[in-house]
Amino acid sequence: MKKLLPVILVMILLLTACTGGSEETTLAEETTAAEVIYRNPLNGEITDSQYDGRVFAVTINNVAPAIPHKGLNSADLFFEMYINDYCTRGLALFSDIRKVADVGSMRSNRMNFTDIAQGYNCVLFHTGGSDLVLGDLSDSGVDNIQVDVPIGYRDAERSAQGYSYEHTLFAKGESLYEAAKNKGFSLNVTDKDYGLQFSDEVTLNGENANEIEIVFTLSGVKKTSTMVYDSTADSYSYHQYGKEMTDGGERVLFKNIMVILAPTENVKHKKDTYHVAELIGSGDGYFSCGGKITAVKWSRASETAPFSFSFADGSAVSLEAGSSYIAIAPTGSAVNVK
Repeated sequence: MKKLLPVILVMILLLTACTGGSEETTLAEETTAAEVIYRNPLNGEITDSQYDGRVFAVTINNVAPAIPHKGLNSADLFFEMYINDYCTRGLALFSDIRKVADVGSMRSNRMNFTDIAQGYNCVLFHTGGSDLVLGDLSDSGVDNIQVDVPIGYRDAERSAQGYSYEHTLFAKGESLYEAAKNKGFSLNVTDKDYGLQFSDEVTLNGENANEIEIVFTLSGVKKTSTMVYDSTADSYSYHQYGKEMTDGGERVLFKNIMVILAPTENVKHKKDTYHVAELIGSGDGYFSCGGKITAVKWSRASETAPFSFSFADGSAVSLEAGSSYIAIAPTGSAVNVK
């Protein structure tokens, strides 16, 4: 019996060890990591993996004789701002330009477009510019391509309809992607902060905003863009020049409307006067979503930083997943709500 005791003790110890190991394995199997949700950083849509593409920015002609646009309903962000004299121009940002059938019409670059492209690490597509603007672009280091045939195309149908030559330049998204690839630009970017937060549904505690009039105002010159809320689409329809904007026959719609009020100066260059907004710093603005509007603050820390937005209490603004229109209007511009 004495000889059996050590054997029995060893067996008991082995069984205890095995039982303990089994319990630990079971507990490990029952412990699961929290689900990770990936979102497109420009439009908030849920994706299968973390976004690592390159944002493409395209200048958009926005004078009355140049409409309708192409590609706006495919844009994740669309910025509108004064450029010079009486007119505004747009800059459309795309998280995947290859999905865009056609975009334009395109026009020359402006200094604030370079600012935005730098903040979002974009490849910028434009049709040139003055030596002042192109010099500023070169100094910024922004990857950019001047577009004309064969990268883009001149719309023969528009020409036949009497559009001026400067309003006929368009490009296919795949062509822009291939042009950037051929230039050797990096098309994969990781760990870039795009400054935006999103939710699947946003409920604002604000004033009713079925119609928002943004009156771009500088040196006595005014241009109005109007956003009209469509509750059925839960989006805002873009109106200007007394018309509802269309893209390929479809209304141009945005989920989110953001207004940035920024100090703007007139910069003289030879015979031209450029309107240039100061986009580094912070200031007042407005955010509208779901038929409501509220005051917000915008900020941008440096040339390479994107915009960020917060409420009066300092909490971050969450946009609703979908496309966003962002007006950069001179400080003092009226924002009228109906």
